[in-house]
Amino acid sequence: MPLFTWEENTPSPNEYGEFYKGYIELVTEPNVLQALINQGQKTYAFMQQLAPEEADYRYEEGKWSVKEVIGHLIDTERIMAYRALSISRGEEQSLPGYDQDDYVENADFDNRSIQSLSTEYDALRNANISLFNSFDKEQTLRKGTANGVTVSVRALVYIIAGHEQHHHNILKDRYGFDSSLQDT
Repeated sequence: MPLFTWEENTPSPNEYGEFYKGYIELVTEPNVLQALINQGQKTYAFMQQLAPEEADYRYEEGKWSVKEVIGHLIDTERIMAYRALSISRGEEQSLPGYDQDDYVENADFDNRSIQSLSTEYDALRNANISLFNSFDKEQTLRKGTANGVTVSVRALVYIIAGHEQHHHNILKDRYGFDSSLQDT
């Protein structure tokens, strides 16, 4: 049983940097944890039905493959969840930023199977939902600094959901996976 209800708990603009506003606005589900659960099921099902050639597809030369997009989602969720954990525990040191393109380039996601990525994604999402369910209200409102920007724990949870929705939209609009990924 969660210590805190995430229902109708959208973060205020002073809880995140302007860069993240678009991600937070993509979360339309009133309960962000339910959004993460629903989104996780959709993303996992999407990965399970991908043929190998679809998983390797790039809509344009120099753009990420579908596997690299999934790997980027995993990396970003892991980083944002670490930030949420750190800030919830009272971390006062500034947490570092990261370069998403360097991370994707150095991860070699294209040499992994989509099954391997889907297993990692599912385990990470479930672990993070458990973590976020452990937070009480005070912890969700705590703020810290990440990548030079003040951010709250609850904003980080919304950023995870909104960031993934952003990439769902790209997978639909640019990669052509319309029927597999619906809005969260």
